[in-house]
Amino acid sequence: MARASCSSTTQTATGWSSAPARATSQPPAGRLNWLFVPAGVLNWPWRMAWPFRDNLGEIVFEKIQHIGYLTPDLDRAIAWFEESFSAVKAGGGPLAAGYAMPSGGRNAYVRFGNAEAELLEPVDQTGLSSEILTMHHVGYVVADINKSIDELTARGFKFAADKPNVNVLGHQLLYFDSSTTNGVKMHITQLPDAPPEANDGLAIERIIHAGYRVKNLEEAIKWYVDNFNGSLLGGGPSRTGGKNAFVNFSEVQVELIQPPDTDAMTNDHVMDHVGYVVGDIPSCIGECEAHGLKFVSDTPNTNGVGQQVLYFETDTSMDSRMHLTRLPD
Repeated sequence: MARASCSSTTQTATGWSSAPARATSQPPAGRLNWLFVPAGVLNWPWRMAWPFRDNLGEIVFEKIQHIGYLTPDLDRAIAWFEESFSAVKAGGGPLAAGYAMPSGGRNAYVRFGNAEAELLEPVDQTGLSSEILTMHHVGYVVADINKSIDELTARGFKFAADKPNVNVLGHQLLYFDSSTTNGVKMHITQLPDAPPEANDGLAIERIIHAGYRVKNLEEAIKWYVDNFNGSLLGGGPSRTGGKNAFVNFSEVQVELIQPPDTDAMTNDHVMDHVGYVVGDIPSCIGECEAHGLKFVSDTPNTNGVGQQVLYFETDTSMDSRMHLTRLPD
């Protein structure tokens, strides 16, 4: 399909709900500092002040390169991205047994706009969901992977291998040992000198965040503050009856969601959704609907940090939660 018309439009002041006060910016490096969250930022009755150490070396996550998905049917998953987002397959092939897929299998990378997804089909599908897209991991871009490994190791992180490997796209990558990342699979990635240009798929500007369900929101926020020098942007009651928070670290963001009932949850964080940034959500709706996608409502809602958000109906997005996002001006 032709590229979706998702370009920015002028937003008036009345077009946005008032964003909450922001957490204080990070102070100069080299000492123990405190992140103060003004009262009223979060719409539940507590206030936080947490120390974070910024003298362990600067780790800069430049962007989210991709979200990885497990799938029982790689060809069908590729076809869905091609049909729904006009994605282009950028590469892939057989994968030897390793940390990402212990049984081995095959994978593919698809690109749409400035976004990318990795699709992984394991040989051993025991226990694999029948859903075509199950969120598996997130890849963060760093400028110098070897320097980042040293800095992250100094902070107590462990990795799944001794050194990075190079994938079929020429990306150097190394997975964290998930025992040091709340059970979440994630990797750091160093891109080639000439990263690919945006293609003619849906005009995604970037991936704004991965969202995770967590048992204890306060502890989850603190983990990102302590380990990645994160800063709390804001949050509040979620639309599902729980509460959420948005944490920025370097140039990326994470959304943390505590459901209303956490009794059956473990302390591991669980991948929940991905947010894709577009210039203008209403301009995208028609193009998306023309290619079989549906939305949960006719208009976006504005979340607690001033972002306009509109989720796809999961029965049209392969049962995987994802939303379009328009960032505040």
